[in-house]
Amino acid sequence: MRRVLCLCVLPMWSAACSGHPPAVVVAPALQPEAISLLGERLFAKADPLGLIAAADSALARAPNDIELLIAAARARRNSWHYRDEIALYAKVIGMAPDDWRPYRFRGHRYISVREFENAIADLEKARGLARFNWDTSYHLGLAYFVSGRFDDAAAEWLRCIGLGNDAGARAADSETFRSCARNSSDPGSRVAMTEWAARALIRSGRAADAEQLARTIPDGLEVGENLSYYTDLLFARGARTADQILAQVSDSTYRLETVGYGIATRYLAAGDTAAAMQLFRQIAADPWWPGFGRIAAEAELARAARPAAAKHP
Repeated sequence: MRRVLCLCVLPMWSAACSGHPPAVVVAPALQPEAISLLGERLFAKADPLGLIAAADSALARAPNDIELLIAAARARRNSWHYRDEIALYAKVIGMAPDDWRPYRFRGHRYISVREFENAIADLEKARGLARFNWDTSYHLGLAYFVSGRFDDAAAEWLRCIGLGNDAGARAADSETFRSCARNSSDPGSRVAMTEWAARALIRSGRAADAEQLARTIPDGLEVGENLSYYTDLLFARGARTADQILAQVSDSTYRLETVGYGIATRYLAAGDTAAAMQLFRQIAADPWWPGFGRIAAEAELARAARPAAAKHP
């Protein structure tokens, strides 16, 4: 069985959900959360801060509260307990099928566990319910991208980028709803989506369009945690070299799985497949297995290993 921190939030609900504080039950994590696209077993981490137990305790007092269900699911994300998180979102969907949020969150988690078709289905549903939402568009594009649907990924990200000054998108934006209008008002959001869109354009054979898109991003932006994406865009413009960037790789600002994937994509565009594949292999070995760059690198390597007749695109 998988490590279970609170039995009352899993599909088998117990008497602990009657209102009493749930017991914290820890068992050996024998089952992986996912299998990588290269066959590696991927496991959850411990929750030393007790975030899961605290969220479950609150949920036990009101087990049908949608906000508490979402909070209990979200509490699992940093320790990678994704299967339990997915189960909680399924419960929310059953209770509130027109709420876009559980589809968006569950779609993200399906990407994490390498179930891309499920991710696409959820995120397309979320887009239908919240077409201005930035996070839905971002993750739907990622689901298309790691599935090899590069044209669809580029189209989705460019759609959201194109809504940066849309009146409806601006009206929808709030503290609790990041809309596509953030692509005009928030440099961090803009560079993250722009860099992924450029990658998708490159992989769909539109390198010139990708270069033109990269040049829409000016120098001197304050982009916060999205500095890796910004650095890749500067690399695309010739303002940084690969050696300069990779020499700064760390476990925080410049994660290899983020900044390295953008560089490897440009290597592919330049015809240096050997250098790209070498970097993809390094990224796929990164222990941060939920990272989007790592998942995309796995997809590249798995695609390269398939017989030519089975590859797409």
